[in-house]
Amino acid sequence: MDCLVCHDTTGKYKKDPPAAGMPEKDVDLKLVAENVGHSSRATCGACHFNGGGGDAIKHADMSRQLLEPDRNCDVHMGGYDFSCTECHKTRNHKISGRSSSVPVAEGEVTCQQCHSEEPHYCGSLLDHHLNKHAKTLDCNVCHSPVFAKCKATKTWWDWSKAGDKNRKPKKDKYGQPDYDWKKGEFKWEESAVPSYAWDSGYMNRVLIGDKVNINAAVINLTEPVGSIKDPASKITPFKIMKGVQAVDTDNNYIIVPHLFPRDKEDKTAYWKNLDWEKAFEDGMKSVGLAYSGAYRWKETWMYWRLEHEVMPADMALSCVQCHDSLKGEKTCNRCHQDNRDVDFKNIAHKGTDFSFMKSQGRDVEHLIEKTDYINFKALGYKGDPIIHGGRFKKLPMGYKDQ
Repeated sequence: MDCLVCHDTTGKYKKDPPAAGMPEKDVDLKLVAENVGHSSRATCGACHFNGGGGDAIKHADMSRQLLEPDRNCDVHMGGYDFSCTECHKTRNHKISGRSSSVPVAEGEVTCQQCHSEEPHYCGSLLDHHLNKHAKTLDCNVCHSPVFAKCKATKTWWDWSKAGDKNRKPKKDKYGQPDYDWKKGEFKWEESAVPSYAWDSGYMNRVLIGDKVNINAAVINLTEPVGSIKDPASKITPFKIMKGVQAVDTDNNYIIVPHLFPRDKEDKTAYWKNLDWEKAFEDGMKSVGLAYSGAYRWKETWMYWRLEHEVMPADMALSCVQCHDSLKGEKTCNRCHQDNRDVDFKNIAHKGTDFSFMKSQGRDVEHLIEKTDYINFKALGYKGDPIIHGGRFKKLPMGYKDQ
């Protein structure tokens, strides 16, 4: 990276992909240098929107849509016109923040830094319960109930299918291609329900050269560290980037292939020669690791935390959308005395309006009237905590029968 990556205001500064970070030859460096300024969503997004080699591929909650988003796409950037540095504070050119895929080095960014540990502050009965929820749930469980709602994101990437120049890519219902001869087979999702997992803020990561279990059904390249029994863990929303990659079966590590040709004489780049064996040998040599000559295609998963595309507060999940037990006539008055001045049902049922989102073109029809949204049993509960109790609290005798 160089200064102009972040401080160009012309939009004309471009990197040459195979030139080790050097600018493209036709860039007018004098013009760009004379027009430097503060970073912007455009300069940050030039890299971060394109994680994985294109717009909205790996990151589920970042795409070029965030250059000029509407309020329902992202309330911070669309509602309040936040720049990235509004949250990602910078000191001595060290920019706080991280993704799930890389370890933190320069400081974390959390919702609580602005909104506090008790972010619901109107003083109502509902706020009391929501602040208790904030001790167990990450904010975006409720405030980002779907991911990639501004633009479809890639959720499946099978490298083993690459190399077929005769296969014609087909567009899915989101207008995205299902194939690229260079990269393989794809699947995309839009307005998708996150995968929920317990997260303590730490991640297990597979780095280059780390041993993996090649006999496992799935190899997790990243996965959150957490447990229902850990008070520091919170239920957290993720996009799981699923795919198929090559593993060295003798050395038990993920293979790094050589893809992009270095020059016209390159005889090992896969995108020029379509020879995986040569691409594997050259790629592993470049990272200082041996290639045994034996490989297998394995399914891999990467957990990506959802941090952006936060919806307005009135579009957060409602009580009933998570708690199936509140669907009937018994709602908050299951615990609280009936109060004719308080509409308990309205409190419990008012939440994410998926019907409205559908009318705006979002692919959410299957989410209308959905309950048990985060799947309590999959997270280790016996069922709905309202009926069965929370992770550290037993209900009064006979309560579950009421």
